[in-house]
Amino acid sequence: MATSYLNNPRQLTIIAALCYVILLVAGPIGLMYMPEQIVVAGDATQTAQNMRTNSGTFYLGVVAQVVIIFTEIVLTGLLYVLMKPAGHATTLMASFARLAMTVVMAINLLPLLMMAEAASGANYLASFSADQLDSLALFFFQTHNFGTVAWQLFFALHMLLLGILVFNSTYLPRFIGLALIIGSPSYAFDSFGRIFGLMELAPYSLTTNILLGASAVGELGLAIWFLFKGVNLEKWRSKLAE
Repeated sequence: MATSYLNNPRQLTIIAALCYVILLVAGPIGLMYMPEQIVVAGDATQTAQNMRTNSGTFYLGVVAQVVIIFTEIVLTGLLYVLMKPAGHATTLMASFARLAMTVVMAINLLPLLMMAEAASGANYLASFSADQLDSLALFFFQTHNFGTVAWQLFFALHMLLLGILVFNSTYLPRFIGLALIIGSPSYAFDSFGRIFGLMELAPYSLTTNILLGASAVGELGLAIWFLFKGVNLEKWRSKLAE
């Protein structure tokens, strides 16, 4: 079976594309929709109240993030096999960067669970006042945000290396690799913008959004190409033989 995949990786490209589809659905739910519905910036009391009244939305977001983590593990393995002919060392580095990102994402679930526990008002927390527990809930979410900044940096490195691999592969379109390379700094820009408050600066915010657009073109382009075209078999086999 392994030899079959090496001779024709069409099944692998389809599975990789499906992984991207799962991320496209789970990502906005877990990383954008849930925080927008629960967290009120600077208002610990309202945030905790939202946690208690919209617990279903909160846990939907947590489940979505778990789905993202498992999908990332599968996708990392698939991308390693698919991109290895384009450069073994670079593919290994790209895979480690994405796995490191996934590990940070997994660890970053803990502050969310601690946030839920603080907002729950469990009996063993009776020594804390209501205001203290509400503040702790928002504090744990802020801790989660710092974890998000960390995994975005790893993802920026992965995007750069993946873009280089796609660009040099010859069996995938170069424009996709170029879009990934151009868009790769976007996640680092977003991270530094969050840390240092640079997103308030219009030029910085505009640059970040443009780069995020380029990364979206690269990621969606790669997913669509994997789904409908796969790799150029002749060039794939030629790279394998090198």
